[in-house]
Amino acid sequence: MSRGHRAVPHTADIALEAWAGGREECLAEAARALVESFADLDTAPAPDGEVTFPTTGDPGGKDSGGGMESGAGLLIALLEEVIYQVEVHGRVVVDVRPGKEGGLRLATVPAETVEQVGAMPKAVTTHGVRFDREDGKWRARAVVDV
Repeated sequence: MSRGHRAVPHTADIALEAWAGGREECLAEAARALVESFADLDTAPAPDGEVTFPTTGDPGGKDSGGGMESGAGLLIALLEEVIYQVEVHGRVVVDVRPGKEGGLRLATVPAETVEQVGAMPKAVTTHGVRFDREDGKWRARAVVDV
């Protein structure tokens, strides 16, 4: 199945859309769409760090309603984790892959090693977030404040 992502202009924000055959692959595409909105991943160095992100339960209390199993809460938590890594740790997520024991592995590099190409995201808006299966494919949509 095909997979991909895109950023769509949205007033003063960025609307991200992602799609893939599998749940984790769709989440990975959504995270990549977010990062590509502000960083040039084509010139990023090889990852030198990694963060584990759980895809069940509540990752660190960041669930913003609907529960992690509902989909929207999971997508919001992942995108907020990507923003958190930049804001708090100065790290940019350059790759997302399924973890060996479930969840996702977020590969990171220092922010100063990646060229900034857009406004830094501030937060994920909870209105209109979507993460579910449709016509046999996982689809995600979120709006991010910049």
